[in-house]
Amino acid sequence: MEHAVVSAAEGAIHTLLGKLGAVLVQEAQLLGSVKVELQYLKDELESMTAFLQDLAERNEHRKQVKVWMKQVRELAYDVEDCIDEFKHHLGDSRDGRGSGPVFIHRITHILRTTRVRHRLAKQIQELKMRATNVTNRNSRYSGNHFIFGAAGNSMAYDTPTNLLTLDVRITALVPERKQLVGVEARQESLLRWLTDRHVQKRRVISIFGFGGLGKTTLAMTTYQSLSATSGSFQCQAFVTVSQRFDVKVLIRDILLQIIQPVHRQGHRASTEAGEASREGMLKGMETWDVGVIASMLRQQLENKRYLIVLDDIWSIAAWEAFRFSLPDSNNGSRVLVTTRIRAVAHSCCFYEYDRAYEIEPLTNYESRDLFFKRIFGSTVNCPENLREISEKILGKCGGSPLAIVSIAGLLTSKPVHSKDQWQKIYSSLGTELETSPSLERLKKILELSYNDLPYHLKTCFLYLSIYPEDHKIRRKSVLRRWVAERFVTERRGLSVFEVAESYFDEFINRSIIQPVEISFTGKVKTFRVHDVMLEIIVTKSIEENFITLVGEQHTLVPQEKIRRLSVHSGDVRDIGMSRMLSHVRSLSIFADGEILQFGCMKLIRILDLEGHESLTSRDLKNVCRLFQLEYLSLRGTRVMELPTKIGKLKKLETLDIRGTGIKRLPPGITNLLHLENLLGGKRHYHHNGSWPISEFWGIHIPKKLGNMDALKTLAQVEFTESTSHCINELGKLSRLKKLGVMMFVDDDNSWASLISALENLSGNLCSLLLWRPDGAMNFDSLDALSRPPMFMKSINFRGQLRKLPKWIPLLSNLTDLTLRATELSAKEDLKVLARLPSLLYLRLHHSSYVENKFVVAAYEFPCLKLLVIHLALPEAWKARFHEGALPRLEKLELSLFEGTYIQEISGIEFLLNLKEVLIRACPSNATKGIVQSLKVYASNNFDKPTIIFKEKQWELTESRTDPPLDHRGNPFGPQF
Repeated sequence: MEHAVVSAAEGAIHTLLGKLGAVLVQEAQLLGSVKVELQYLKDELESMTAFLQDLAERNEHRKQVKVWMKQVRELAYDVEDCIDEFKHHLGDSRDGRGSGPVFIHRITHILRTTRVRHRLAKQIQELKMRATNVTNRNSRYSGNHFIFGAAGNSMAYDTPTNLLTLDVRITALVPERKQLVGVEARQESLLRWLTDRHVQKRRVISIFGFGGLGKTTLAMTTYQSLSATSGSFQCQAFVTVSQRFDVKVLIRDILLQIIQPVHRQGHRASTEAGEASREGMLKGMETWDVGVIASMLRQQLENKRYLIVLDDIWSIAAWEAFRFSLPDSNNGSRVLVTTRIRAVAHSCCFYEYDRAYEIEPLTNYESRDLFFKRIFGSTVNCPENLREISEKILGKCGGSPLAIVSIAGLLTSKPVHSKDQWQKIYSSLGTELETSPSLERLKKILELSYNDLPYHLKTCFLYLSIYPEDHKIRRKSVLRRWVAERFVTERRGLSVFEVAESYFDEFINRSIIQPVEISFTGKVKTFRVHDVMLEIIVTKSIEENFITLVGEQHTLVPQEKIRRLSVHSGDVRDIGMSRMLSHVRSLSIFADGEILQFGCMKLIRILDLEGHESLTSRDLKNVCRLFQLEYLSLRGTRVMELPTKIGKLKKLETLDIRGTGIKRLPPGITNLLHLENLLGGKRHYHHNGSWPISEFWGIHIPKKLGNMDALKTLAQVEFTESTSHCINELGKLSRLKKLGVMMFVDDDNSWASLISALENLSGNLCSLLLWRPDGAMNFDSLDALSRPPMFMKSINFRGQLRKLPKWIPLLSNLTDLTLRATELSAKEDLKVLARLPSLLYLRLHHSSYVENKFVVAAYEFPCLKLLVIHLALPEAWKARFHEGALPRLEKLELSLFEGTYIQEISGIEFLLNLKEVLIRACPSNATKGIVQSLKVYASNNFDKPTIIFKEKQWELTESRTDPPLDHRGNPFGPQF
């Protein structure tokens, strides 16, 4: 738990130090007598930060540590709140530089704010006293053993934590085969790779995935299976590496395992001589240098067919420490590695014949089988009244064998199997994880992943505890919230958002979060946290007052200041008092119900009301008072307009109004000079029915939009005859990277203005959506673009073009292209796309390419991984892929609308990297015939791609019904 304390406290102080430094420099003349106190606070907190970082690297379990860290964190929060109020009430003194009237203005400002400065000076004096007391209290009660412990050291093998870390893995290392479920199916590929005589090179096979999925058990059972197979390998060894390890000890362990069997081979008469030789060889090994032992291991393995298992590797450096001791004698030797870290798994598998295996959770059937066998001996013996609650418990386990076995053990320990008892355990799993011996191993193994995180990632991971169980979390939303919380800072060459992306990628790499939806580009769109891991971080967060949860099992009224409030369900009246909410920094509401009064949350930075169906425009009347607000999401609510005074939110960086009824922005929004992300309108494309259906509309931008120079993302905006005069404003947004535009005008002047704006943005623009719904794009204007955006990575065009603009071949960085209703017909256009050097994802939606023959020659589309084609023309369609075409294609998706059919697809066998062909269509004999022929072609492909058929069905649109809106978001009927 102390790891959570360290990360939460340090995260709070890290943000504050920068703010204090800025205030000391910029507001020196307004500070007066409190400057000394603020400098003292800054120095004291800097020392505390260094203390925290040192503590984070060590193992401490003292309660005094937790108490002190909690006090440090609360102090940092209160100091930061005080500084924020100071800057808000006193304003920016830099406007007062110079002489004459400006100087008089500054003097007047100082006199006018005297009372505020006096109040703040008193607060700062009190905070200085608190800081002194916290420091003295630590010295008084902790002595010299605070960090280093009584022995003054932190040896990896001497602490209780490390001993327990080794202990919790014992049951996985000695599995009971009769009680295992799902191992045989997962062993199939491993055994085939391990025993494949066609690969004589030393092959490395890595098993990776989330903690508790059974990697060690799978490795050990596979190892045992091969040990029982006579003649598979000449020598074998199995060692567990773990987070902290001694290379010398582990190499010695491998030597001891391989030397003994080697000397026992041969004639019995040589046994005694062999034993004597072995004893002589290993005599004095404890005193040898690690290099000597590693060299001996390599000598012993040379020219032998061996199997070495390195279990639980946590770093690439750990793999490198062993790799050079494992020779490749070209005789079929194998190395099996298990790790939680994706990058480690792929680093071990350097050559094309190596294999990385991502272990999957148990299926629902396997989970039930394991769960009921552990409790009742078999699946059929489970009482009917426990079936429903069993499914809920298994849902929490998420297919993790360790979680299933641990919770089954807890339930078995109860004297009576009753539905009420099981429901109680289900609802209080977080408490059980802290108190039940049956779940201690589960908790410790999952905590290994959290404890291994660097301190700056721990805070970001704890932040995920604000989301409810099984909630699909949007990646970009989380990244923007981390930025608003100041958990992320810029690095050289990287923006703060890019740094946040690197943090998220590290969570994926460590298998500590579970991707749910992945885009065609390979980016995670939504993800979730495993339910048991969520219980662990929720407990940590609540205990340290990092978050406050309301709803479900979280019913206690908080006794401390609320910093981050997350409402999952239930009544919020118990915490609705302004006194309790005055220090709230973020508010997230995931359930309908009474809306809290925002006006009292004067220090709030994040307000996330996404999907709150009861929210209306009236509920936002006080939101403009929130002077610290940086992130506001109204996505998917019934709000129809923004407050007219929204321009007062000077610090707002993200405004998400997608899927609302908001189409017109108030003029005051142009005062939001720090706004980076303006997300509005709606764009949804249904292609699972017999005909394509689109829902779309954009927001109308106001005059003087060009003032908002900080904008990096602007999507979706629409231009009509009444708003086309604002198009020129787009060209003033010099930092814009992502732009979505819907043009409902045809005149040349409007399109010329748009092209001029795009030319001005060409230095930064990376993503462009340009739609001309239900009409033709102005090709002449588009073709005349003189400075195409050379850094463009993604383009989405909708509207009649007939041919590609001449600058498309110049987009050497383009990786993602989507075309819809463009009606391209020239074969040369397809050739142009085929020659784009970086294109990875190509989607040709309905009526984008209307030629009925789709032919790809050798060496065309050299990098393409995904090809999507939607067929809408009522004529036979043929596709042919020549040998050497699409060498990296992984997925081919074909969607057939009503009246279309495929006559022939040939060349599937030449697509050497193809993994999947997906066909969506209404069932027919012709379609069935094509699917069968594809399966035949696929059987001749070396990688045996999967052929999938999905039947099309009508899909209801998601247009709002209150008030009713058409497909462009315009109200139906009279409005009152």
